[in-house]
Amino acid sequence: MKRFRSTAKLAAILSAALLLITLVVPATQASADELTGRTLEKELREMISKDILTGYTDGTYRPEENVSRAQFAAFVARALKLPEANGSFNDVPKNSKLAKDIYRVQSAGLMNGYSGGIFKPDAPITREQVSITMTNVLNYSEMVLQETRIDFTDLNEFQSSGSVRSAYYSIRYGIIKGIPNKDGSMRFEPKTNATREQAAAFISRFLKAVEAYEPPSLPEIPDTPEQPTPPEDPVKPDPPKPQPPAMDQDYYVATIENGQLKKQSKGYTKYLQAVDVFNSSSKYTAMYRGDELIRVSRGMAFGDKKSPAGAVENTIIYYDPEFKKQATYVQQGRELKYLGSNDKYVKVQVGATEGYAKHSEVDLIPIELVINRDHYTVSQWGTLTHVTYNYMTKKSASYYVQLAPDFLKNNGTYHSPDGVHFYETNGNFAGTFLPYFQFLSARSKTSYTGKELDALILNVLKEREQKYGGTYTDASKKSKLLGLGSNFKKLEDDYQVNALMILSLAVHEGDYGMSKTAQTCNNLFGLYKYDSLTKLCPDKGTFKNPGDSAVALVKDFLNPNYMDPTNALGRAQGAAFGNKTTGFNVNYASDPTWGAKAGAHMYNLDKAAGGKDYGLYKQFALTKLEIPTNVRTAPSTSAPVLYTYTARNNGVYKDTSNGLPLGYPLTVIRSVKGDDGNTWYEVFSDKATAKTGYISADVVTIINN
Repeated sequence: MKRFRSTAKLAAILSAALLLITLVVPATQASADELTGRTLEKELREMISKDILTGYTDGTYRPEENVSRAQFAAFVARALKLPEANGSFNDVPKNSKLAKDIYRVQSAGLMNGYSGGIFKPDAPITREQVSITMTNVLNYSEMVLQETRIDFTDLNEFQSSGSVRSAYYSIRYGIIKGIPNKDGSMRFEPKTNATREQAAAFISRFLKAVEAYEPPSLPEIPDTPEQPTPPEDPVKPDPPKPQPPAMDQDYYVATIENGQLKKQSKGYTKYLQAVDVFNSSSKYTAMYRGDELIRVSRGMAFGDKKSPAGAVENTIIYYDPEFKKQATYVQQGRELKYLGSNDKYVKVQVGATEGYAKHSEVDLIPIELVINRDHYTVSQWGTLTHVTYNYMTKKSASYYVQLAPDFLKNNGTYHSPDGVHFYETNGNFAGTFLPYFQFLSARSKTSYTGKELDALILNVLKEREQKYGGTYTDASKKSKLLGLGSNFKKLEDDYQVNALMILSLAVHEGDYGMSKTAQTCNNLFGLYKYDSLTKLCPDKGTFKNPGDSAVALVKDFLNPNYMDPTNALGRAQGAAFGNKTTGFNVNYASDPTWGAKAGAHMYNLDKAAGGKDYGLYKQFALTKLEIPTNVRTAPSTSAPVLYTYTARNNGVYKDTSNGLPLGYPLTVIRSVKGDDGNTWYEVFSDKATAKTGYISADVVTIINN
């Protein structure tokens, strides 16, 4: 649930709404016979006076006539005073009276066109479609989406559950109402065309809802650190280094003035004194300890750890506020979800994991001053794009994830701290999905032969050579990937690691075999290339040929350290690329989106090769990790245990009603009945000594792909 709103945008929306409510624009008077006595007469006249609903050339308004898509787009554009925009729908002539309004709502993401580049401007708009558009309008206005549920007698006539929710959102704000049946029940009539007078009423009610809207407040984080008992760790961490006694520093509260934080002149020697002042008024948006920003009312956090010499270092995230048990780490400048802070720690979310960071290793930004941030968009072709932002370098980058799930709409903007749980820009929960190749078991086998992988490598290199040049000049002749498809396929057979996954890692880590490390050191995967090393080719990271680096990847890194659940160091968090809560990415890379990017490369490679692997397995399973979980050799509790997943932190979504608890990811091959009559799943074994194993249905959450 979103707990804040953009101050500037809120002011703009309210200004537009107040202007529409107070400004009386002269308009042609409607025929008394046409409007007088109608149930919606008040709303009609109001919208006519505001020049939102305009009449026809003969001076009539035709309130009972169906409203077209173009007309409703115009009503919305005028009500919100949307900025000018350009477009080019094939069925919207440039000289059309409503063309500019159509393109304004399209640019704002409020109404979209259809395949083939058409808008269908003259088509009538249904009540269901109106409610979907009004949900987009509420999002645009940054109003929290909350439902008022009614058991409509015609729920089965809605196109989807998303359409039903849109109706509930509009009902919550009084925009759309149900229609009473004779027995006192209610119906919605989703497929009934909306009339012009109904459209006027919808817009009128929305503007009143905007005027009355007050965003919910942010709950307070405790002002004293929590003291949970950290779970036992088989590997004892080094004891914390003794710190010098803390000196009293003054605490200051701050406001935002002219787009900048301004500390108040009065300081407080005690943190709780400053807290009392900070909580006394909503005008205080931040708190300083000396010159260090330690708390914001709402905002973002990002990694910013530096060594005494000024070198860039990773920010460590701990499970406990005493910084004893490490959860994971992230590279400098990368976004963390801010959950709150006090004078001892900053509480953040990375991936789906809640944790604690030291003030010295993160920076905070009040939400009012956030200009750029990580986000997701959906292209007109249905492809999900992830745009990442580095708060230190001030640079953005993007990559295609895969096809977007149905609940993410074209031209919509979404946020996700873990790439699995998605939220609309107003903070409302949108839905969950697991990007296929990001969570596919590395123990699965690709459908492609070695020869097909070799052909794929050559074709991809030729494409990059032709499209991009530069680094990829003569890539089809120079790349260290050439001819390795058959090698990767052999590694798949010998070490039980998917050959297309190995290729994806080489593409991601070795820049298609064209990176300096790949070209000079025959190191396709950056093995043994630690941040602290200045030498291009360290001894262990130099190979006689690039194929040897692939052998080292699966033999020395993936199999023993990041895939085998019996690993004594506890690095194996699941045999998939994953994210910062589950999979290789927890401990393999500091880039929080490393797993998503590697999975995206696998998606693109598979697509280029013919799409044989995408969606091959129809179900994933995520273990429930409150207790140790056994994988057995057969579907029976009496069968020998193949290996055991140890209990560990599940992250923020422990309750399945609140999202997906990201335990260890498994790929389901088939479901079977055990000798006890219960359902078991045959899954790929994380342990290389067995190809498959069996896990009981009651200890996993199943996700259908």
